[in-house]
Amino acid sequence: MIFRSLHQFSAAALSTVVLVSALAACAPAPSDPAGASATPPRASPAPAPEVGEENPAPDMESALLEREEFFDAQQQPRDGSLLSAKTPEQQEFIAQQRAYLESQGATWAPETESLLLATTLDACETAILNNHRTDADIFATHVSSSPLFAQVAQGDEAAEQGLASIMVFGMSFVCPADAEQWDAAYTEVYG
Repeated sequence: MIFRSLHQFSAAALSTVVLVSALAACAPAPSDPAGASATPPRASPAPAPEVGEENPAPDMESALLEREEFFDAQQQPRDGSLLSAKTPEQQEFIAQQRAYLESQGATWAPETESLLLATTLDACETAILNNHRTDADIFATHVSSSPLFAQVAQGDEAAEQGLASIMVFGMSFVCPADAEQWDAAYTEVYG
């Protein structure tokens, strides 16, 4: 039974890879004017503050506590099971992303929803653990070290960029205070 479940998940993951790869060229950039109507309004980007006397290095204990509070508020299972939109912010993100993907001819699946939520929540966690200071280096490291990106993109740069675009779009709903910095970093990394 476990093998069958793993096989089903692998087949679903493969179909998600195909979906992300096929739509990578169609995915609007996070700050793309074509997707602007679907993106909630955001404040102007704030540069990542430099660590110094006025901005001490992140306190890991506080960051870890904030991360736990964030994950509790997101109401997602932590046991590896599929994620589904729970909060109003997650539901709006998924509704808009699903509508966009289906308008491009894709078929929606629970595994797609889980993947998009997981990549978004993972980015929000990285933002928290970096004391909400993100630049192109942190962004690039996050993407290149993410097992989710590795499994889905499998070295395909267009698929990686498409998934990163969706991740940043999701952040504008799930952790909007961090979305501007991640959007700027996305633009710096991918152009």
